[in-house]
Amino acid sequence: MKQEFVELLRCPRCWAHLELTTFVETTGGDEIIDGVLRCGCGASYPIVDAIPRVLTGAYSQFPAFVERYRSLLNDISEETEIPTGRFELMQAETQRSFGYQWTTFSEMATDFKENFWNYLYPATPEFFKGKLGLDVGCGFGRHIYHAASCGTTMVGVDFSSAIESTYTNTKHLPNVHLVQADIYAMPFQPSTFDFAYSVGVLHHLPDPSSGLQGLLPLIKPGGTGFIWVYSSARRFTNAVLEGVRVMTSKMPPKLVKALSFVGAVVDRYGFVLPYHVLRQVPGLKAIVERLTPARIKLYHQYPFQVLYADWFDRLAAPIRFYYSKSGTEELMQTAGFVDVQITATGFYGWRGRGVRPRDL
Repeated sequence: MKQEFVELLRCPRCWAHLELTTFVETTGGDEIIDGVLRCGCGASYPIVDAIPRVLTGAYSQFPAFVERYRSLLNDISEETEIPTGRFELMQAETQRSFGYQWTTFSEMATDFKENFWNYLYPATPEFFKGKLGLDVGCGFGRHIYHAASCGTTMVGVDFSSAIESTYTNTKHLPNVHLVQADIYAMPFQPSTFDFAYSVGVLHHLPDPSSGLQGLLPLIKPGGTGFIWVYSSARRFTNAVLEGVRVMTSKMPPKLVKALSFVGAVVDRYGFVLPYHVLRQVPGLKAIVERLTPARIKLYHQYPFQVLYADWFDRLAAPIRFYYSKSGTEELMQTAGFVDVQITATGFYGWRGRGVRPRDL
């Protein structure tokens, strides 16, 4: 964690500033490797492996850290968060699933640049330059990497251990800060960010609407919010997938990983490669392009790793919501965004853009 990031963080319980105690830092003190953030209200949060973990029950998730610094943690009570309600249980399952996914598929297998700009259309590099932005649900860091390259200071948040993959992929970028935190209890004061985006995250939350409503106040008045959610347009495909997911979403991650590998192999060698070969045959290209499903054309652009990870995502994620265009618009308007614009990204999803009202 970079020293200057402490100034942005707040206690999610009372929104007060946090006091930093450093245990281990880099030579020169530019980055804190291990330490503690304490609040006057009694709350405290560990900094583990250069990432602040601003979560309820964070110490129970890092027993090795607690054991290593036990003599320095005498004033900290080790609380264990035991999920009891359906909401909390779904959150915990989602945290485990995506933590496994993005630490397993953590490689930046391609640059994802076109993918990034497609999700955040109509934003341009000029829009980002010189601003402070928030990436909510940053996964393994593919989007924050490109946002930061535009000359903006970026803060990435993830609820799961995927944040460690983001750190690995972005630690060389001086304008990226990371925190493990809960979207329902964000550790920032209102009106902090010039813009925020959440790509492929809201539809995996137990309560997407509440999650988005919590983000709006973090954006400055007049600032912009971007989202991307799954589309309900493919009703038959979605219904079949959900029927399969009744079983796969409850399987052990390693078994789902094996099934995902099979699905990716079938896609790659049964459809993507034949498409690649046949479109090269003189006289066949127009016919092949017309008959080939859009998803095969899409995956033709990416390496096998992307297919593999996407299969795991669709089979393992505990929660998947699907939205119509009007439903996506309602989601953003209910959260309080104005000047909402919703556009399709093929049959797969909807991208939304909205503005925080200046008089909120």
